Amino acid sequence: MSYSTQFRLPNQNKIAKRSTRLTIIIRLNSCLLKIELMTPNESERVDKTEAHKSVGETSKDLQELRALKVQKDKIEQAYRQIFPKVDPYLVHQLYLRMQEDPTYKDVGPMFTVEVFTKEGTDPEASKKHILNTTGMVPAIYDKGTHYVTHMRLTPEILKKLNDFDHVLEIMGDYTGTDASQGPSHSLGDFRKRYEDDSRQKDMS
Repeated sequence: MSYSTQFRLPNQNKIAKRSTRLTIIIRLNSCLLKIELMTPNESERVDKTEAHKSVGETSKDLQELRALKVQKDKIEQAYRQIFPKVDPYLVHQLYLRMQEDPTYKDVGPMFTVEVFTKEGTDPEASKKHILNTTGMVPAIYDKGTHYVTHMRLTPEILKKLNDFDHVLEIMGDYTGTDASQGPSHSLGDFRKRYEDDSRQKDMS
């Protein structure tokens, strides 16, 4: 068995460019084995290429996240334009539940809805309006300014409640059952929550 080894050195031009590769050719009988070794300079160049790829992928991810936030902000803005008196979280929950279960398309999911009205509003008139709108009799709290109704909620019902002149705010929670949660919110809760969120974003 005979073998010979050749070392192919890079020419001067490649050395000048700091782009060198050492080639070793081993002849084993009639077979040739070729081994190429990268020099430190070329290895560094490969590492930089991989790093650029990683930076590019990270940049793409950040762009997608920013685009997602823009879409989220647009949706919340639409909620506030159509339902200015309603907690955007309630609107989001309503559409989310309707999307998850197609049977809610016509009848709506079960929510406990809390309607807050101006002081001095006739409680009987407000009660009648909510009954005519929702089909359910509300419980009355806080001297006739807080009405709690357990109902099957739809966007159309929510819009009618929103457009009632004496209404200040509307909040609510998904229950998914026939049991009412009773009053669990206070006037100004959701507006204060969003103000706090805005302060946190400004500080970051």
